[in-house]
Amino acid sequence: MDLVLGMKDTHPQEVLKKREIELKLRHLFSSWGFEEVETPTLEYYTTLQKVIGDELKDRLFQFINREGKLVCLRPDFTTSIARKYSSNLFDENKTIRIFYDGKIFRYPSSPLRTESELTQMGLENIGNNSPAVDAEVIALAIISLQEAGIVDFAVDIGHVGFFRGILDTSGYSSNFQQQLKTIVKAKDFIALKNFLEKNPPTEPTLVSLLLDFPFLRGKKQFLNDVINRFPRNHQFTNALERIQKVWDILSDFGLERNIWVNLGLIRDFDYYSGMIFEGFSAFSGSPLLAGGRYDELFGIFGQDRPACGFALFIERLVEVCEKSQPEMKKIFKTYTIFYPPEYRKPVFNLTQKLRKQHRAIITQEQNDVSFTLKLSDGLKEYTWMNLNWDVIYKQIEEVIENG
Repeated sequence: MDLVLGMKDTHPQEVLKKREIELKLRHLFSSWGFEEVETPTLEYYTTLQKVIGDELKDRLFQFINREGKLVCLRPDFTTSIARKYSSNLFDENKTIRIFYDGKIFRYPSSPLRTESELTQMGLENIGNNSPAVDAEVIALAIISLQEAGIVDFAVDIGHVGFFRGILDTSGYSSNFQQQLKTIVKAKDFIALKNFLEKNPPTEPTLVSLLLDFPFLRGKKQFLNDVINRFPRNHQFTNALERIQKVWDILSDFGLERNIWVNLGLIRDFDYYSGMIFEGFSAFSGSPLLAGGRYDELFGIFGQDRPACGFALFIERLVEVCEKSQPEMKKIFKTYTIFYPPEYRKPVFNLTQKLRKQHRAIITQEQNDVSFTLKLSDGLKEYTWMNLNWDVIYKQIEEVIENG
């Protein structure tokens, strides 16, 4: 039987690694004062329509419910959380720190990406728009990758103001701006060159800047080398000032090694209003995490609230761990104990004790005088014959304890 396009079955060892990562991240987020929430899997299309861009609307899983209303599988968590916390029932002066863990659904953005169902785990800091919060959220993103076992990675930091500053000076209509955004995000140099030749901006100097824009990436000093190429308007000035402050805080945290300025960074969702970032590894062609600031999102649903957050893609983390650490051992060793019927009660009591110590034990009764403890991978086997239970009990514990 064929699987639905974009869906996949997950084998036990991958599920086990996913749960290990989720457990570590749940502990990490909780230790920073974030509390877990859940949101519905389904949202009304009219809810999502308010905030997602035209490009993402075509990637929604949608259907008509029994009430005759158009509903969608959630394409992300942030929109659902904004809908919930924009209510006046929540104190606007209180900072809300929450995290989530669950499935999202959306059609792939390109033929190179095949996943339509993804597990996201992320967090939101709601109610504070300071650069310190931006830096804290990025710091947590970096630490999350480290906790997940990702060894070699980079987090690219950008700001929507850089691209918006160019668009404000371009003279393009909103339709042309959207076309340009799609091309720049895809880093399609040929399409970008053709677009600019057919539709030159009103400011000629923007042509060379736009051709280079998707590739403008470097460390903090890099900003000083390129700022003179950008149009001087409030979008650019605010973006530059913000990103410099965030960089300085992360540098004070000792995290400068993992961060890069990426002026050409563009996110899928249109609700981002400030700093944006993505995490990458050489072992994955897709981002491992993505996030940013979206101070204008909550006001669409009701009460204005500044907010900042990010989401990790759990399956991609597992994939990178497997590729970068092929020698990675199983999280649990599974032991199989074969035993004769007369040992039924003591074996049951022993295995219950071992399972409470987070040992994985399978038992199998056999009509044999021998008593066998065997690793499930078949690489090691231990056999006891004609020994009393006390001796066998101690030796079993010793074998499992020493792994």
